[in-house]
Amino acid sequence: MISLFKRMLGSSNAAEAPRAPAVPTAAARQPDMPEQETDESVQFLSQTAMDFLHALLNVDEPPLDLQLLPLKDRTFVANNIRKIRQNSFEIPMLPHAVIRTQELLSNPKVQAADFIEVIKEDPTLSVELLRLANSSYLGFTYPTLDLQQAIIRVGFSQLHGLVAMLSLRSRILQGVYFQNEVKWVMELSLAMAKLCQQLAPELAMPPGEAFTFGLLHHIEYLIVLGEASQYSTANPGNTVSCDGVIETICRLGPSLHELIASSWGFGEKNSVKLAVNSEGTRSFESSDTEELRKRLDIIQRSLIKALGGKIQLIDTAGFNPRTLKDAITIVVAPPVGSSSDN
Repeated sequence: MISLFKRMLGSSNAAEAPRAPAVPTAAARQPDMPEQETDESVQFLSQTAMDFLHALLNVDEPPLDLQLLPLKDRTFVANNIRKIRQNSFEIPMLPHAVIRTQELLSNPKVQAADFIEVIKEDPTLSVELLRLANSSYLGFTYPTLDLQQAIIRVGFSQLHGLVAMLSLRSRILQGVYFQNEVKWVMELSLAMAKLCQQLAPELAMPPGEAFTFGLLHHIEYLIVLGEASQYSTANPGNTVSCDGVIETICRLGPSLHELIASSWGFGEKNSVKLAVNSEGTRSFESSDTEELRKRLDIIQRSLIKALGGKIQLIDTAGFNPRTLKDAITIVVAPPVGSSSDN
């Protein structure tokens, strides 16, 4: 049987073609947005990585017939469906460092030294945070081995979500499975965080909150990869493939995201806030987070392309076209001082 993921990467058999991103209609496109614009950018993702990440976004497509999957993948997907239905899917507990970080952030007088004491308790987390502080996403021209400086670079308001993501990432990477896929998802999550931070005014969020919202936009990807890694370790010779991961996320992604948000205490489907217009009139406005997540999925497709080295904007999902283009350009711009600038 031909692998579904391999067929996704380029089969000429149309009858076997798996899910593909829906092509936006002419009405959905912004009238003043050129169909394609290309700028100099860094290629963070390979074509294989881009195809994998695009496949994860196809949650609105009808589920595949499980009989098309190999037994090992079919069993993995079926087990996850059963656990969701029986309310027995176990979301990893937040590490102590994440909980303490959140507590510290509630203190208006908190300083970098307070976070250091917490992060130093987890040597792996310390290494991960230093690696992030020296990554191209933050754009610093000189490296640092100082944990306090790393925390300042990252920013206090963004630290909570990053500690959660980095802790989850390091836990999965302790195994031997899905190393590349976890790295691809982290690349996308960090880029999405930076993109939302740039779009904070349009999202009506403070920059730090927008960063965390983008970072955790698809936290369920890492959760499913962690489940697949554990399953593969426990069942030698029956390693779950990318097809099993993709199908699990396509079937259960929204349910898992809601479960994670409930377990970890972040995000609500709807929130109500007091708004005041220019005339001073007060009213209550409802914000549908689920609708916002769908809009972010649309622009995330363009972000994945940009991370592959090509900025191509077709549907801006209601964001200002110029603002969105500039934001994506900043996310994928070559780091200052790189060879691309010479």
